[in-house]
Amino acid sequence: MIIASLYPCPYDPQIRHDLNAAVIKGENIYAYEEDKLTGIKNEYTVQFPERSLMMGCKELGVVPRDVDIWVLPTPREAPRMDNQFMFFANVIKAYEGSFDAFEAWYRKRVRFVDHHICHVSAAIHTSGFEDCAFVSQDGGGDMGDPRDMVFGEFVDGEMTVIGQHHGLQNICSYHAFVTDACGFGGGENGKTSGLASYGTVQPELLEQLRGLIRKDGDGLSFDRKRYARTPVNLNKIRPQEYDRNKIFLQVPSETNVLRLSLGYLPHDIAATGEALLQEAFLGFLEEVKKRTPCRKIVFSGGLFQNVALNQAISVSGLFKECFFPMASSDAGLALGAALKVKKDVERKTKKVPNKAGNAPVAPFLGPSFPNAEIEALLDRFRLAYTRSDDPAEAAAAMLSDGKVVGWFQGRAEHGPRSLGARSILADPRSLQSKQRVNQRLKRRDWFMPYAPSILYESFETWCDRPVFSPYMQIAFTVPENLRKKIPAAVHVDGTSRIHVVRQEDNPAYWRLIDGFRKRTGLPLVLNTSFNRHGIPTISSPRQAIEHLMEGCMDSLVIGDFVVNFSENRVTTNAEDALVEEEYMLIEDCIRRIPKVAQMGTASDLQDYLNRLSQLIDGPVEMDGNVIRIANHGSVEIEMP
Repeated sequence: MIIASLYPCPYDPQIRHDLNAAVIKGENIYAYEEDKLTGIKNEYTVQFPERSLMMGCKELGVVPRDVDIWVLPTPREAPRMDNQFMFFANVIKAYEGSFDAFEAWYRKRVRFVDHHICHVSAAIHTSGFEDCAFVSQDGGGDMGDPRDMVFGEFVDGEMTVIGQHHGLQNICSYHAFVTDACGFGGGENGKTSGLASYGTVQPELLEQLRGLIRKDGDGLSFDRKRYARTPVNLNKIRPQEYDRNKIFLQVPSETNVLRLSLGYLPHDIAATGEALLQEAFLGFLEEVKKRTPCRKIVFSGGLFQNVALNQAISVSGLFKECFFPMASSDAGLALGAALKVKKDVERKTKKVPNKAGNAPVAPFLGPSFPNAEIEALLDRFRLAYTRSDDPAEAAAAMLSDGKVVGWFQGRAEHGPRSLGARSILADPRSLQSKQRVNQRLKRRDWFMPYAPSILYESFETWCDRPVFSPYMQIAFTVPENLRKKIPAAVHVDGTSRIHVVRQEDNPAYWRLIDGFRKRTGLPLVLNTSFNRHGIPTISSPRQAIEHLMEGCMDSLVIGDFVVNFSENRVTTNAEDALVEEEYMLIEDCIRRIPKVAQMGTASDLQDYLNRLSQLIDGPVEMDGNVIRIANHGSVEIEMP
């Protein structure tokens, strides 16, 4: 049986993000995101994932007309048969009959699965759990499914929804408003979580924000408000401040969260906002626990991209085992829909229990490229390269010598994390590694952490609890006596987003890490996604080679080939790195002064300057419209 799934469905007029496709042939699974193939990150569009679908057909050796069942992650059947005929007959050639007979084919071959059931299915059927509770929480479902949250249980092969919540007044909107108050754009919630580790929870602000969140039926509601100040003037918006979501929502505007937090430093807003998110959600989870006997639970939906929240859930002990899937955002909807239909069909036709599986599914569900194709491309670029009998050992040797290595092997990962198929690797023993990767490739915000990949056999020694984390979706606290050994892979708060590698899931990557262990005594390497800042993780050999040619790494290990790029090393020592982080934190706070002055009261501004003075341990003086900051120059402001 062959099943294919698309998100979004064809000719759906609603603007979507996270386009993705899945193809299942027997027990072989393909699932991949469209933006990794287009190179446009988090693109909002009305298109369908054509490239991802065709890449899946190529990977599994099928053509669209061979597909037995098409699954669309939407609750409603498209009313216009002519549009659907155009898609299935003309665009992808899945149907070869006449228009008159198309509706009968369509009713037989096309299935629909609700948005949140797709989320839940993607988690359940990759978790290895036979029976479990489930929670799906995001900013809102699709057109026709206004729910933002569902929870329930999966028992004896049946999903039962116990509770649900509707509307945009939800906990995800709250976190988006906190992100806005910190000065970040739409979709940059992860930056809020990263910055929070540098801040301190502010009790006064925490109490004020608590008043915006309340229990509402089965879920949580957030009292979201926006206040428009002036008409939109695109000529006054600097390119680096452009945010299409804010344009659509009449900017400049301010939210109730921003108004409450104007007098606070950005990192303290982030810390306070994250603390309340965890507090509120754990309270909700206690209610879920009361309504199901299941002691294992899976989570899916965009909220659970937050690794700090996932850590709090895991540490809470509310459930015996917690599972967070490889793609909890809408990028996992096609896979969830396809798996749901596959299990349903098997249950009806084979009379077998609709079990979840034997173990967590390895995330390598994307496209692969043979050595012959890679070598032909290297020759086309006229690059000098060597063929290695053991690429893993070659990479381990280079890493132990301090090189930054691009690692391109096998099928690509499905989901937002690089997990040892499309990865940039470095030595975690020195902050120099982190600085070199950031300066040459990532250019990410200074406060965002990097993560390690660690051998399954050793991970319990390096974290505070023995929780298997194959998808890098949970933060752990690293024992204090070990943090100094891997400074490049530990965040300022002592946590690390650990990725646990089993030999059976990724033999080549496991051997690479083991080779590094034999040379250095450390069973882990620094691992970050294979992409320059602002673009998705790479997919193809061409993209990997282009990154190498631009000097993003010292060496590229791609298939059986090793390609070296010679350039001067970046010489940043550990002390300089720490000083730079402190300086950037202060500069970020200084850049916020004009915004507080313009939008807040005189009292808000004075509170902010007092806190800034404490942060820099020096005077912050106001002289008319000029604010002078000790050792950091001055800022000119416009008073309202």
